[in-house]
Amino acid sequence: MSKEKFVRNKPHVNIGTLLVVFSMITALSFSMVIYESVILFSDRDGDTVPDNVEARSKHSLFFEVKEDRLSYQTYETVNGSSASHELGHNVDMFHESADDLLEIRSSFYDDVSTGIPNLEFSWKYESLIEFVDSDSNGLFEPATDTVLGQTLLTNMIRVNFGFGIDGQPVYYSQFSTSDGKLIIDFYTAREHVLLGRQVGLVLAPGEIKSFLTFTDFTPITGGTKLALNLSLSSSHNLIFSNSKVEASKGEYKAEYEWADWIIRDGSEGIVNTTIPTSTIPEKNALIYINFGSFTNASYDPHYRWFTPPIKSNTAYLIDFPWPYLAIGSVATVMLVSLIYVVRKRPGRVKYSDITLKKG
Repeated sequence: MSKEKFVRNKPHVNIGTLLVVFSMITALSFSMVIYESVILFSDRDGDTVPDNVEARSKHSLFFEVKEDRLSYQTYETVNGSSASHELGHNVDMFHESADDLLEIRSSFYDDVSTGIPNLEFSWKYESLIEFVDSDSNGLFEPATDTVLGQTLLTNMIRVNFGFGIDGQPVYYSQFSTSDGKLIIDFYTAREHVLLGRQVGLVLAPGEIKSFLTFTDFTPITGGTKLALNLSLSSSHNLIFSNSKVEASKGEYKAEYEWADWIIRDGSEGIVNTTIPTSTIPEKNALIYINFGSFTNASYDPHYRWFTPPIKSNTAYLIDFPWPYLAIGSVATVMLVSLIYVVRKRPGRVKYSDITLKKG
């Protein structure tokens, strides 16, 4: 006759301990998922850009002032040069001695210590042109439109420079014609900044916003239009589209974008820009921005650049894949719980009678 005995299968590992450990990991993971969600939308300075995005995108910014040259750069120099082997760029605002015109020039480096840029891009404020739009197409066309007057912008001087606007960490510089009828303001920053909170204008690192303000402009005769002539130059080919021009090399890119609207005497109006039509690649070009007719006006084109990401040794807690860990922990807890339940149930073991045979 067979005999039966109730036995328990005792695991080699304490499953209860495993359940506690993985439950704690699950709780931590879900807490970090919630924390990560909060951080992704946290904006303590109210500039509409999440704090974690700002922490990763802001960069160092140094400046130098030498006579008529104002320089912003992401690297520190000693006696005009840098010994640091790092990625970097600089933006210079100055008057070229040859023609005394205001020029904005940027240079981008793989290694700033070499002083040899990978890419250069610049624009220069050449002149203001008063003209009659002969075919009324809204563009200034040198070959067909009648020019009544041209003012070379050789009288632009820097009248202001500083840091901080309405409590915001912004570098600003201001240039003006000698009569004050045209003023150009430039803004740049180390991090995202909200310029003019009433309109929500965000200034990003790697960007220069400019504002052109015309005051009490008096035309030569009624019905004429005013155009701004800019000369563009780059170490690589210029590529034009309807709203911007860009130049690039590898991961470096510079982009100047002109706005298609203007505030003229308190009302919004359309701006048309004449760009080169040739399909032959060029490194130098002229554009004409037609502002139209006005007494007072403001206009805001901007310039931005893109560089390779700088490798950081800083590790961020939210970079850990917490959602995946949470899912894995839940699955593990469920699996261990199932094993625990199965092993806890008693099983029946049968024993058979043993009969010894005499040899």
